Amino acid sequence: MSLEDEDITLENLFRDLNHPNPNINNLAFENMRRFWPEQSIERLIKNLDSTDISLRRISVKGLASFGIDIVSRVIGLYSYSNNEITKMSCLKILTIVASQYDLNNFKDELNNLIESALGKDSPEMILVSISLLRQIGQKSLPFLKLLCRDENLLKAKAAITALIEIKDPSLQLFLLELSRDNKIDILIRENAKDALVI
Repeated sequence: MSLEDEDITLENLFRDLNHPNPNINNLAFENMRRFWPEQSIERLIKNLDSTDISLRRISVKGLASFGIDIVSRVIGLYSYSNNEITKMSCLKILTIVASQYDLNNFKDELNNLIESALGKDSPEMILVSISLLRQIGQKSLPFLKLLCRDENLLKAKAAITALIEIKDPSLQLFLLELSRDNKIDILIRENAKDALVI
């Protein structure tokens, strides 16, 4: 730590998380990673089940700022926690990280985690899980295609929306087939037909 950093303390950095300016928040995250990574991670994790939504959101962003280095820990936390708010927070962290990094090295663990989250039939869990699949991108296409035929309409509709946002030439044919499949709910067929227009 240089002389110009002498005023930086972990307490000050956590106070900066309450600042409305996102640039100050991001600088606080940067200094947490630089000076007190382990202590910062421990404190941020404790906020993931907070009833204070603002505190929870900024803690999710703070943990996500650790990038690939936080992935294994977050997957483990999701697996061992019995708290649904904590699990949701873990999914949100992974979604942010997936938007910036290739998570292929965690493929099996992420598949297990997403299957677990989707199995809970919680609307919030479903939407965040499918957002995570969308951020993972093309590697998640087989999973998303299966979800398009799910009996749970929220899963199916969210999966179709996620597919639209992934650039892949094969998806138009898939959506066309989906729109003509009389074995699935008419609402899903209509959704697939609308997606073809986009």
